[in-house]
Amino acid sequence: MGRVAVDYRFKRLPSAFRYYPRAVFARRVALVPEGRSVSRLQGSAEIVRTRRGHLARYRKVCGFDDDGMLPVTFPHVLAGPLHMALLTHERFVVRLLGLIHVANEIHQIRPLPEGGTYRTRAWVDGFRDGDRGHEFELFTEFEDRLGTAWHEKATLLARRAASGAQAARSARQTLRYEKATDGDSPATAIIEAPISVGRRYGWISRDLNPIHLSDRGARLFGFPAAVAHGMWSMARSLAALGAAPLAPPVRIHVDFKLPMFLPSTAQLEHWPRDGRNVFVLKDGEGQRPHLAGSTRPG
Repeated sequence: MGRVAVDYRFKRLPSAFRYYPRAVFARRVALVPEGRSVSRLQGSAEIVRTRRGHLARYRKVCGFDDDGMLPVTFPHVLAGPLHMALLTHERFVVRLLGLIHVANEIHQIRPLPEGGTYRTRAWVDGFRDGDRGHEFELFTEFEDRLGTAWHEKATLLARRAASGAQAARSARQTLRYEKATDGDSPATAIIEAPISVGRRYGWISRDLNPIHLSDRGARLFGFPAAVAHGMWSMARSLAALGAAPLAPPVRIHVDFKLPMFLPSTAQLEHWPRDGRNVFVLKDGEGQRPHLAGSTRPG
């Protein structure tokens, strides 16, 4: 563990909106300057409870059933204010609006009752310099009375401009995913992503990046149309798998591939393999992947 540079300690989670001026107006760089490091930034909140209306809206937009438990991806949303506090701090020198969520891993050890009281903490420590740019790992944990009950690692990429062979390698890597073989019989589900889902999920998650809210906002960042939140597409895919593959203890891994532009219709394919449930969310023609991942007991 690196030297702790920032340690936020909250009794209850703050409002994410207090950090938006930092995200929008603070001067940041696209990549960590050469010779610089990112010291450990961490934060915690002692009392975390769920508001029923907030949870109901989340379930509705993501497709989860009301089973009395927090959906497996919902703690990520609850911890959003901690993430904003850390990633907009001046010690995190890379601009937040330029980060791309490229992968997500969740380990849920025990169910989280919706009426429970939890403690959460999050941290980021250092970065990895790769072909595509600088990668940061943002960790989040939720604790109940017995200890850690839910753990997440979100991998964020500050992308380096690439051209030629390097850009081609990156494109091939993006399109690579685990495919069904002749012995598999994938089940399919249709996922509808209306134009409104960017705004609806954005307000629920407090992730109001302009690329998700409107075509005009997306074009400011080089996208032709509004883009669905990656964590919405992950949550919607997991909800479509049903309850059984998500029963704790469970480990989930997702790699985010190509953006899902709004509105669109996507196709989820999933099948069992070696004790796992493998899934891939493709475009409406069933050709190009938006995300790919798996669940397994553990």
